[in-house]
Amino acid sequence: MHIAIVRTEFIAARGGAEAYAVRLARAWLGQGHRISIVCRKHDADDARGMDVVRVSRPKVLGPFKHNWFAKRAGRAAAETGADAVLCLARAYPGDVLRLGDGLHKAWLEARYPDAARRKRATLNPRQSELLKLERELFKPGRFKAYVANSAMIKDAVVSMYGVDAAAIHVVPNGVDTSTFSLNARERRTATRAAHGIPAEAKLVLFSGMDFRRKGLMEAARGFERLAGRRDDVWFACVGRGDNRAAQELLRQRAVFLPESRDISAWYGAADVFVLPTMHDPSANAVTESLACGTPVVTSLENGARQHIVEGVNGIVLKRRDDAAEIADALERLLETDPARVAAAAPLTSTADNAAAILSILKQARA
Repeated sequence: MHIAIVRTEFIAARGGAEAYAVRLARAWLGQGHRISIVCRKHDADDARGMDVVRVSRPKVLGPFKHNWFAKRAGRAAAETGADAVLCLARAYPGDVLRLGDGLHKAWLEARYPDAARRKRATLNPRQSELLKLERELFKPGRFKAYVANSAMIKDAVVSMYGVDAAAIHVVPNGVDTSTFSLNARERRTATRAAHGIPAEAKLVLFSGMDFRRKGLMEAARGFERLAGRRDDVWFACVGRGDNRAAQELLRQRAVFLPESRDISAWYGAADVFVLPTMHDPSANAVTESLACGTPVVTSLENGARQHIVEGVNGIVLKRRDDAAEIADALERLLETDPARVAAAAPLTSTADNAAAILSILKQARA
């Protein structure tokens, strides 16, 4: 089968959605499918064995660059002659659109809870153009099917854009169990020792690439409350972003580290993972942490809450900005048995995820 995949950047090192696109394409390539990648930028090694079609997204266009790419990428994918077109980015038309980036409209509602402030924000050309593009994606005939990685996103698409629920398939993010498993805990002592964290300490981990959206300050304030109660807790922040305010707040028993290519070692080293995110379709960090046996404290605004069995492998916060609630949740989970966490909720493997998406593509073309 010849499959065209649209993604703005086909570069696994970018992490997140980009890494997902590369894993999916390489899985299908390994099964003998022909793969065409339609993108703005790509990594030659990641795209090895695939056809690559480059589509520009000129910065000079400013807020209009997203719409520019969307139309041209969709057209370029059709021109490859592929049997099926899968869009992993905001582009159209195609056979299936995977909503891995979530909804911009939902993000704006999370970012600006106050309706008046939200209305003012949409006067910004960048915001208005992204909303315009999003509306285009859900017009009748654009796609035969949609894939959401969480029930939260499916519900949002139905309520915000009136899409038929039957056209939206929920396929959870896949977890690479060769990397994320209980085996990650075997390196706990070495990982901690390398950064001055006592072996006997209770370690709270925060990780992400967009600290403001992911909730670093909310996590730090919650940890500060917890640290006021007990002196055996430590905090580790791993990722890329502005952490100056958090460092100022947590002057003791805290380490701040750049993004790691071996984040599984940190999941294994931690006793609890905290992610009070402002909005996430379904954060991979949640399922990766659970696979490593580390319980999770996250927010209602995270679609990955679907993997949480309350009080068993994690806790979903009622209010992501309530430091006392975060502290209570962290403390409640500090003694959780890793094996029980890993077994609490079934997780989808990367192979099963790829198989499910392929099946939806085939159905869309039938």
